[in-house]
Amino acid sequence: MRRLHLLLAIAACSHKQDHTPPPAPPPPASAPITQGVPGSQDLAPLQQLGARLADEKSHRPAAHASDQLFDALAKQGIALASHHQVLASVASASYCDLGVTGDAIAIAVCEYETPSAAAKGKQVLDDRYAKLVPDAVRTVHGSTLVTVANASSHPELRDRVLHTFMTL
Repeated sequence: MRRLHLLLAIAACSHKQDHTPPPAPPPPASAPITQGVPGSQDLAPLQQLGARLADEKSHRPAAHASDQLFDALAKQGIALASHHQVLASVASASYCDLGVTGDAIAIAVCEYETPSAAAKGKQVLDDRYAKLVPDAVRTVHGSTLVTVANASSHPELRDRVLHTFMTL
């Protein structure tokens, strides 16, 4: 019996413990890489967009300055590749129209109830989008705000748009 204890004691002493650290846990799963258009897949907020645009159009100021400006630009030969109403509430406006030239120069016209509301709208846009569209030029005339963006490579067109706007 003594021999058995001795053998067990020797065996216990000679047993090597494994001192290697446990394997590192696998990295956390990342979001799957998508190949589509980036952005939200939740389009529910857009359900009311048509109704909001219609409401803004039905409550726009009587002057219809955006129509006047785009008509004047067309008479000067400034053609638009696209032209449509955009959500005015983004600019704290009553109504906004956007025209884009073939050279991707954006001309946004926002109509307000008062000149002070237009000045406040300009400040909102300057604060909110200065980094996103650093070359945007915004001008208030009466109760209307015009923004010309992406025109740094076409200063003559930007200046014509702004001059035309100021003479309306």
